[in-house]
Amino acid sequence: MTQSETSGDRANPALTEGLVKGSEGLARAVTALLRSARRQVRLFAPYLDPNVFHTAAVTGAMTRFGAQHLHNRVQILIEDVAQVRRDNGRLVEIARRLADAVEIREVEDNDRGARDLFLLADRATFLLQEDVGRNDGVVSARAPQEAAQLIGRFDALWERATPVALRTLGL
Repeated sequence: MTQSETSGDRANPALTEGLVKGSEGLARAVTALLRSARRQVRLFAPYLDPNVFHTAAVTGAMTRFGAQHLHNRVQILIEDVAQVRRDNGRLVEIARRLADAVEIREVEDNDRGARDLFLLADRATFLLQEDVGRNDGVVSARAPQEAAQLIGRFDALWERATPVALRTLGL
């Protein structure tokens, strides 16, 4: 385990634009995007790679972002909810604990079949993986038109998606 993994609260990777390779590179990019976000994070994926999203750095950054301000929002739009529950327990627990800030929805049946993943921080910065089966992606903070297209796509899918019930009933 590296120093940045053991001291997730102290590590603050800088947001670097360009090509990102490997699970570790993707996890660093996701962490940096979460730390750069001011009010809103949107995440769309067919499934979530636990080597990226079930890491202390990513879940720590998401927790800090969600708890940092009353109006901060994380919207996660996913196809394979069972996989998220099975392989990304930390993320599910964050969504349970910070239910006012973090919401997970399941993509409608007619919208399934996408191969890409994208994470948007606010309205301009994003990570795009054109194929989640490959461990590479691109980070950009200087492509406002592409970011706007991703936001439009996400928002349309979000409106049709079904909220995922994460709370367990207790007696």
